[in-house]
Amino acid sequence: MSENIKTGRMVFRHWRSIILFLCAIISPLPKFFRAYLLDVFAGFPGKTGVGIRYILIRTLVKACGDNVYIGRWCVFKNLQNLSLGSNISFHERSYVDAAGNILVGNDVSFAHSVSIISFEHRYALSEQPFKYQPVELKKICIASNVWVGCGVRILAGTIIDSDVVIAANSVTKNHLTAGVYAGSPAMKIKELS
Repeated sequence: MSENIKTGRMVFRHWRSIILFLCAIISPLPKFFRAYLLDVFAGFPGKTGVGIRYILIRTLVKACGDNVYIGRWCVFKNLQNLSLGSNISFHERSYVDAAGNILVGNDVSFAHSVSIISFEHRYALSEQPFKYQPVELKKICIASNVWVGCGVRILAGTIIDSDVVIAANSVTKNHLTAGVYAGSPAMKIKELS
C-alpha cells in the first residue's frame, strides 16, 4: 500500500485520543440535544461531518467500538438499543431502527440505502386499523466480517453469522450462515472459498 493512502483505520488511530476527549466533553449534554445534533449534522460533508457523527453516535448508543463511519443522511432510531463493534461503515441514506435491539460485530460494511428494522407490525382483522395495532420487537444479530449490498432490507429477528455477503436489494428475515446470499427472501447462492 502506498504511504500516501490513508485508510479510515489509520486516520482514526491518529485522531483517537482527541475524538474520545470530545466524546467525554459532550456526553454530559442532554440525550435529546445530542440526538438533535445528530439530525442537524446528518448531511454535513467531508471528514469533519464524519467525525461529528461518530462522536455523537458513540455517546448515544449502548456500545460503540472504534472507527465507525456514518455516511451522510443516515437515520438512526432507538439508539439506546444499538451495539456496534469496530470498523463498521454505514453508507449514505442507511436507515436503522433498533427498537428491538441490534448488535453488530466488527468489520461490517452496509452499502448505501440499507434498512435494518428490529420490529414488525402485527396485523389481524379487528376493530383496530392495522397501523394502530401493536408492534413485535425482535433482536437482530450481525456477526463480524459481513458485507451488506446497497438497498438490502434486514428485517426483525434476522441472525447473520460471520463471513456473509448479501447481494444488492435482497431481503433477509432468517438465519444466514457463511456464504453469499441474494433475493427476496435472501437465499444462499454461493459458498465462500
